[in-house]
Amino acid sequence: MKRVLLICLLLSLWSTSAANAQTTDIPEGFIVTPLMRSTHFVRDVDESLKLYRDILGLRVRFEQTFKGEEWDQILGIDGKTVRVVHLQSGDFVFANVALFQFVGDTQPPAPEPRTHIETGDAALVFVTSDIFSIYEKAKAAGYSIVSEPIVLFPQDGEDTQAYETLFFDSDGIIVNLTQFDVPSSEVPD
Repeated sequence: MKRVLLICLLLSLWSTSAANAQTTDIPEGFIVTPLMRSTHFVRDVDESLKLYRDILGLRVRFEQTFKGEEWDQILGIDGKTVRVVHLQSGDFVFANVALFQFVGDTQPPAPEPRTHIETGDAALVFVTSDIFSIYEKAKAAGYSIVSEPIVLFPQDGEDTQAYETLFFDSDGIIVNLTQFDVPSSEVPD
């Protein structure tokens, strides 16, 4: 786990300078910045982009292919080529998603579809303004649904509620969406 965190940190530092990204100071009382990004090693970047770019609406911020001794050392790989795509929402450079693919490798099979969470799973959590539409698109695209949009913490007597939904992407990464302040008139039947 420490190695993965170190790799993510080093890749963040490298990509920050390489892509001329915005930076932030480390907040007082902390020794790290807020999360730069969550990096995921996927079987097929193009397949992943169908969800993260096309359904969730993240914008490609940076895309490049890399190969070299530095990449071999930092990732513990031997001469592999790595395709890197960084995605963001709005103008924020922090808390985004990076997709890495080993180009030319035989990829492992897709994970078995499941509809439950297990120890060791990790989730990408997004706030949205269109949870029901995204849920329907994810379902129609064949992603494994853990839960349809539900009210997790009901607020009795309130005119609005917060809805959440969870599903797996094509590599078994959990996507958790929350939409706050949903009027009951906007909830599909």
